[in-house]
Amino acid sequence: MSVSQVRHVAAAGGLALALGLLTACGGSSDAASSSSSSSSSSSSSAAGDSSAGQAQTLTVTEVGFDIRLESSNLPAGEYTITVKNEGDATHDLVVEQNGEDIARSDTLGPGDSGTFTVTLEPGKYVFYCSVGNHRAMGMETDVTVS
Repeated sequence: MSVSQVRHVAAAGGLALALGLLTACGGSSDAASSSSSSSSSSSSSAAGDSSAGQAQTLTVTEVGFDIRLESSNLPAGEYTITVKNEGDATHDLVVEQNGEDIARSDTLGPGDSGTFTVTLEPGKYVFYCSVGNHRAMGMETDVTVS
């Protein structure tokens, strides 16, 4: 990935994060989100009663040939997925449903991160790395959306 592509990914990720924050701040004024000022990625994937239209955030970490996420059971909805490559090899993240790729990150070098947005309908998904033979080496994880 060239430096200009990395800058483009970083800019797009920043824009997506800013839009997500603006959306989160512009919602209804009910007292349901008293802790919304702290960026809590740990509770975002478990938040079952987020308002309709608000993208949920999900952080996926790739280390070695392992894909890690807080939970493999997610509520349906729109997600802004941040992929962090904390390993020594180049990776990406692909979201697959019923054998069809529905979303993917850019290719990320060691230490890089990127974001993309996807709407997850109820069903079974596979998150995997499509670089080289990484998937065959076990770099995939099953995700259930309800």
